[in-house]
Formats: sequence, structure tokens, C-alpha cells
Amino acid sequence: MARNSTTKTELENSAREKIFSSPVVLAFVRTVVARRGISETEARQIYLDYINRAPPAENRGRCEVA
Repeated sequence: MARNSTTKTELENSAREKIFSSPVVLAFVRTVVARRGISETEARQIYLDYINRAPPAENRGRCEVA
């Protein structure tokens, strides 16, 4: 099977659906939405950043002072 953007997108969507079907993850997303007053999409991205150990979106590109 040839790899193309459609195949990759379908795999990514499948992986995201699997991740966000967990009751723990759904509770995390709902809690972040309620406490921060942000959209569910933004809360999901925060969770993905956390599990991928990426810096939060608001701190990307900034220098850290130690």
C-alpha cells in the first residue's frame, strides 16, 4: 500500500480516537475546559502536548531562564 496524506491522516485520526476514548483522558479534558474556560480542542491539544512532553503552546519559542 502506498503511503499518501489520506492514509497518514486516517491513521492519525484513528490514533487520536483511541487516545481520547479513555475515561481518564475525557475527564482530564473536561476538567481543563471547565477550569481554564477554553475549547475542547485546545484542552485536547494540551493533553497531547503533555503526553508528548512538549512545552505548552503558550511557552513555545521562549527562552527558559534557569
